[in-house]
Amino acid sequence: MNLKRFLLPSVAFAFILGGAETSGAVENAATAPAPIAARGFTVEKLADGIYAAIRTDPPGLMVDANSLFIVNDNDVVVVDAPEASAEMIQALRKITTQPVSYLVNTHWHDDHVIGNAAWRKAYPGVRFIGHASLREYLPQTGLNNRKQMIEGAPQFAGQMQAQMDKGKNLRDEPISDEERVSYASDIHLVKHYMEVVPGTETMLPDVDVDEGLTLIRGKRRIEIRHLGSGHTKADLVVWLPKERIAATGDLVVWPIPLVGSDQSHVRDWPGTLDTLLALNPAILVPGHGPAMHDADYVKQERDLFTSINTQVAAAAARGDTLEAARKAVDLSAFREQFAGASKVRQFAFGMYVTGPAVESAYRGATAKP
Repeated sequence: MNLKRFLLPSVAFAFILGGAETSGAVENAATAPAPIAARGFTVEKLADGIYAAIRTDPPGLMVDANSLFIVNDNDVVVVDAPEASAEMIQALRKITTQPVSYLVNTHWHDDHVIGNAAWRKAYPGVRFIGHASLREYLPQTGLNNRKQMIEGAPQFAGQMQAQMDKGKNLRDEPISDEERVSYASDIHLVKHYMEVVPGTETMLPDVDVDEGLTLIRGKRRIEIRHLGSGHTKADLVVWLPKERIAATGDLVVWPIPLVGSDQSHVRDWPGTLDTLLALNPAILVPGHGPAMHDADYVKQERDLFTSINTQVAAAAARGDTLEAARKAVDLSAFREQFAGASKVRQFAFGMYVTGPAVESAYRGATAKP
């Protein structure tokens, strides 16, 4: 199986770790208990006409994505189309009656594109904007990954429930309160996934983006930029220069970066984040996690990937194999920084940083010109 979010060695992208409601810096969100809203997200006003729909799921193995509503004089531009798009459409209609004219998919994974069909049903005139590579990826690799998710997700949720019933975690150790809350959320999200995704039509972009695209909506300028590769080669950032707000997709994921060995580009990721930081954003809306009112976490991500690249490059120069490189790379300080004492986050760091990030960096360091 190659499930989008589950604990399996072949997972390209998994985990991550939903957001916590916050009105301050990320550091505060990291220490506060995460409220679980019935619909799974809260809507936070970031600026005049700018609203972020932020997931409130606790850290876990199953997630859905954040979204952004940009309400203009005569229309709305939306960023990302999660599985909960039907609920997000209801939330948007409480804010405005303006039609949605454009929806930007920040990359090709299901939790950012599967809701396209719901948005088109609600707003027939909406046009989808995505990186040019989505046109090839979604009907091929994306469709295959979705089929595997549909086949495997209910079974895995059943395993989680069985472990909970025994008072055990997935490692067959006594389950902690943190893990119990996490597993319960995962099981609920699997149920929602199975209600929404099977049978949902794949909606390809109407507008392809390679380097960038600018929308002028009344007095508002909306820049859709491809700053470089990172989480995938298809990553787009939506930048509002007047408000200094950036919707980053999964280039930024809190509290643990979401890395896949086969689709991520760790060698390029630090430079892409430096380009993002050069915009000097006042607010960042990550693909998963709370809205960020400073750039500290983005810098932590950049430093993590820079260290991985440096250590892996040294291992490759010595002629180390991938397995030898894994053993040589020391990320203990970063594990402490990102995960702290949390068992859930420590496990995530091991599965979705230590393993796949080192492999991605090694592939880049040993690639022939």
